[in-house]
Amino acid sequence: MKKAICSLALALSLCMSLGVSASAASYVADDINYQNLNGQQQAIMVYTLLPDQQPEDLIEQDFEYDGYLYAYSGMTKQEQTFNEEKLHTETITVNTGSKDLKDILAELKPTIEFDDGTSQGILALDHETIKTEAAGYKTSSYTVTATKNFTGLASNDSSLIDPTAVKNGRTLSLSNITWSVESTALVGDALVPATYSAVATYSGTASSTVATGYITTAEYTGKVTASGISSIKYTVTYIGTPILVEEPDTEISAPMAIGGLIVIAVLCGGVLFLILRFRKNTTVYKSTGEDNEYDKCGKLSLKVRNPELRIDHLKDVPSGVIAIEVDEGVAKKLFGKKISVRYYDRIMTHTVGTVNGPYWFKMDVGEAPVEDAEPKEEAV
Repeated sequence: MKKAICSLALALSLCMSLGVSASAASYVADDINYQNLNGQQQAIMVYTLLPDQQPEDLIEQDFEYDGYLYAYSGMTKQEQTFNEEKLHTETITVNTGSKDLKDILAELKPTIEFDDGTSQGILALDHETIKTEAAGYKTSSYTVTATKNFTGLASNDSSLIDPTAVKNGRTLSLSNITWSVESTALVGDALVPATYSAVATYSGTASSTVATGYITTAEYTGKVTASGISSIKYTVTYIGTPILVEEPDTEISAPMAIGGLIVIAVLCGGVLFLILRFRKNTTVYKSTGEDNEYDKCGKLSLKVRNPELRIDHLKDVPSGVIAIEVDEGVAKKLFGKKISVRYYDRIMTHTVGTVNGPYWFKMDVGEAPVEDAEPKEEAV
């Protein structure tokens, strides 16, 4: 008789526990599996994180599920690596004093090593991409000179020499005269110059615009290889121990026990009906904007006869990508059926698949209309 009372009390306790909500998770598990392995009850939760995300955030506090109290046992990880090859081009700039190709090639290596911290490889110079242009210009002055010979001059008088000369359209001024005796004559007993020759030098200043230097750009092309860790799959294990209900020590007579059972049965049935009728068995999470991270935004009641969720009735109405967690009992009854998700004037559906523990699915509900964006009271 005591065993019957304890069983009924346990049933009542389980009925009341249906109304207790689960804490919001920072991450949504890829898979949750409850199993009994070699006599040990386990809860296995699988998550996929980016390399810079912290796995410690995956560990949950002790929790109850289906008659077991689960406690954290351990975690394993499996790195998901990538290795891909692609064509890469790098532009190199060098400075030279001339635009002669020989001087330019002396500054450009045939190959260069490339490493940007993610990809590595050897790149080769593409000669067809070499382009050279002046780095800048300056005005340079220089002296222009010309010479002119004069012969048969009666004397070495400079007035006999032209004061200017023209070279390439530029007028030069006389700057120097070199005299020499061309012929002599006998005057008395002495030879004296008869005629002279002269070499006249003319000079002038000219200017021109010249390059201050040259800039050359060239492209190096080749295959580079990128490798690393794209994501890490973590498997978190919890060990479950049965939740035991202590038997009362007091003896109860048969009539009292029967009467108590009837009262408890009526109360349990009523409580169970109210809980099943009005309890919120579905939790809605909104994306935080980070990969696979969600925050709880409210709970809704999902009925088997009319499986519809009014997301816009939540107090904290989410937008964009959301995650929905349905209690296992309701999810099993809805296997193969469609759940309608109403978001203002939009209706989306999801077909329930295999149920193994709490049932999760995701969908993109889009953005709320401007006139309906105000928060609402959470639906019952």
